[in-house]
Amino acid sequence: MAYLGNRNASGENNSFKILDDLAFTTTFNGSDGNVVSQSADTITINNHRFLTGSRVTYTNGGGGNITGLANGTAYFVIKVDHNTIQLATNASNANAGVKINITGTGTGISHTLSVAFDGVNTKFVATYDGGTKAQMTRAAQLFLSHNGVIQRPHDSTSPANGYGIDSNGSVVVFSAAPSSSDVIFGNLVANNFPTFDISDNKVDTFTADGSTTTFTLSRAVVNNDNILVALDGVMQYPSDHQNVRAYSVSGTGSNSITFASAPAQGTVIHVRHIGFAGASTGGVTGFLGRSGNIQIIDSDPIIGIQSGSVAIGTVRTLNFVGAGNTFKQTGNTIDISIAGGGGASVWTTSITGIQTASAIVGVGTTSAGDPDLQGIGNSARGLYISNGMILYDNAINGNHYIGTSMNGLMAGPVSVNGVLNVDGNFVVV
Repeated sequence: MAYLGNRNASGENNSFKILDDLAFTTTFNGSDGNVVSQSADTITINNHRFLTGSRVTYTNGGGGNITGLANGTAYFVIKVDHNTIQLATNASNANAGVKINITGTGTGISHTLSVAFDGVNTKFVATYDGGTKAQMTRAAQLFLSHNGVIQRPHDSTSPANGYGIDSNGSVVVFSAAPSSSDVIFGNLVANNFPTFDISDNKVDTFTADGSTTTFTLSRAVVNNDNILVALDGVMQYPSDHQNVRAYSVSGTGSNSITFASAPAQGTVIHVRHIGFAGASTGGVTGFLGRSGNIQIIDSDPIIGIQSGSVAIGTVRTLNFVGAGNTFKQTGNTIDISIAGGGGASVWTTSITGIQTASAIVGVGTTSAGDPDLQGIGNSARGLYISNGMILYDNAINGNHYIGTSMNGLMAGPVSVNGVLNVDGNFVVV
């Protein structure tokens, strides 16, 4: 199948794809007993693109024939599963499951089976990116040209003209079989999945019986990428179009999962469907007594404040007052530095006295018997001046007055450079 023009760029959701050739050739090792089974009469080709009833041509690739097959001969496919096929001599036998008896492997590693535009085949598997099966819900998702003529799509498995699609959404059905001289090319316009909601996160659980390999899922999936599978809690590695691993979806848009080998009896199979988790079917309906499109307001109690692990309350805003406060954000953490911690304090009210828990002996003394206290206050209760003045080796400048019931003490030399009026008690030493 030929394509004309440049490769199209991917659109939104990477949903615009160029189809692989509908006609194709698959190469396999015809000498390998694990590939060619005499007991089951099967040929194993991982994630093959064959359909039951498809006409294929067998070649030995220059080696020896697989016993039961003839080089260059056309046969018809019986699809056993997505990795295994059998061959029949005609279409009727293929549809009836009457297989060819394979009695021995061939020689050589380049045996081939080819699907062609041969005037017989009308059904072809639609794939992109080298083997990923397309998922279509409508035939119009495909854009097909037949010899340069755009074909009409039909949502039918038996279109009267143009083309249709089969029920699983991955097979193109032509109204007439293309011939070897025909040129067909096409694009997959969309690769749709029907729903996007929280309900897509469905979980299916099965218990293995040791022999069953295929299990029916609760919903159809697009491909292996849409499910996560665990056996007894151990995640499994899905197959792709190049390698067979633990499991695969049996067909694009299928609700069946097939394991490469049957899980052991009693094994718990856990299948999680992956979808878009939205809140359209449930979730939050209100916040802080409000509903609708809710916005945070200043009165919302968002920040909880504690001191010494004791709750103080909740606030919306913290306001730090004063100069020198610094803030640094690191991720979701804000470091706050408050200036003044451990520094000097300023008294903002008047101080009328100093109260002590014990008696003050004196300034620069160690005990009540210190000789420095002699002549001043041998009671060891300190020096008392009431509403007067005390001067030591100083001068009185200006005019001063010691009123009645007031006391004064001068210890010289004291110079009186102004007028000193004394109505109270005054002592000059």
